[in-house]
Amino acid sequence: MDWAPSTFGADFRDVITNLIRLPEDKRDKAIAQRGIDRMTRSFKIANNALAAQPWFSGSNFGVGDIPLGCYAYAWFEFPIEREPMPHLEDWYSRLTQRPAYRKAVMTPLT
Repeated sequence: MDWAPSTFGADFRDVITNLIRLPEDKRDKAIAQRGIDRMTRSFKIANNALAAQPWFSGSNFGVGDIPLGCYAYAWFEFPIEREPMPHLEDWYSRLTQRPAYRKAVMTPLT
């Protein structure tokens, strides 16, 4: 559970700040791209882990899926090009089918 915020936190902040939150004339595209590149590397690790099991918690959804699920929602909503990561995409699709996830996490990015 600690891996998600410690790995994604700073890069997520840089990306959302420079793609969404700041006025367009104040955005730093280089900072945003650096964050995107780092998040891509980290999501590749997650994608590889999901090749062996459907959930981070194993064969069933569990607490291990929650922290990264918050970052994944933003990742898939950011207006960026993403490399294909089929296992991560399948996992995210399963998350989006969960009513509690839709209600608590899938809110507009601001």
